[in-house]
Amino acid sequence: MTKTLKLDGDAMHHHMSAQLMGDGDINCSIAVDGRTKKGHASGGYNICNAQLHSGLFGGWS
Repeated sequence: MTKTLKLDGDAMHHHMSAQLMGDGDINCSIAVDGRTKKGHASGGYNICNAQLHSGLFGGWS
């Protein structure tokens, strides 16, 4: 599944999570301005997290 959302230009932090409903394996990622952070979860009811932070002087890490 892929979902594209419009982001708040003033935000300094973006986070996404996806939870397994039982056993399984999931990958998640978030991309902003060409920067991507990835997460992974496996097993029962685990949560995949990915987040990006904007620095005080711009850019994403």
